[in-house]
Amino acid sequence: MPIYYKCSLKPYIHILAYIICSLIASVVMYIFYHLIFVSLVLGFLLGIYLERMYAASTVKRRMRALRLQFRAFLESMSVATRAGSTSVRALEFALNELKISYRPDSDIVVEIENIINRYEKGGIALSVLFNDFAWRSGLEDIKSFASIYEVIEGKNYRISDILTETSEIIGDKIEIEQEIETTITSAKSETYMMLLMPIIIVLAMSFMGGELLEALFETTRGHLAATASLVLFVLSYILAVRASDINI
Repeated sequence: MPIYYKCSLKPYIHILAYIICSLIASVVMYIFYHLIFVSLVLGFLLGIYLERMYAASTVKRRMRALRLQFRAFLESMSVATRAGSTSVRALEFALNELKISYRPDSDIVVEIENIINRYEKGGIALSVLFNDFAWRSGLEDIKSFASIYEVIEGKNYRISDILTETSEIIGDKIEIEQEIETTITSAKSETYMMLLMPIIIVLAMSFMGGELLEALFETTRGHLAATASLVLFVLSYILAVRASDINI
């Protein structure tokens, strides 16, 4: 079973992403330096960092999707337990409900199927299976639920309340994140546009030509100025990405 807080991309995807990131970075380097060899070397070095950022972003997207799916699972299981179903029957009910909303190969469907199969065929306690899932998920909400379930396992009179409360907590967190995301969307767009402006300006000046461009591309001072600009550009991009990464 997958460990969700680790990147699960196949090697060829990493290689393809690295090549694409490196080529894009090399083009940006060439716009500032107009030196093919230097641009390629710097571009492929920077591509290592960019590929890691891409891989990390896929992990975050998957974990966020898993949290949404887990919330839907809790809601379905809560409905079943309130109707008097046991934990196992509630799991089966939730699985059937999840299959209506999600693909058969979606993470939450695969996980719940695995939990049911290991419980029925291996006789492993549900609390152990939930703790295993929680550890692999890397999500605090699932870890909290697993810890609570371990304490109240077998006490069905409380499980429906626990499921409802956990679902509401996750829902509140998601709503807050979405509200913040909506609030800063325009600011993020403006920030990324501002980050593109230096590239657009230098590219436009390159087509215009003139002594200023000769000084920028053909002298040591010009290359130092371009290097300083690129360092500021990269730092600004990193800060913009980190500032827009919301975790509650």
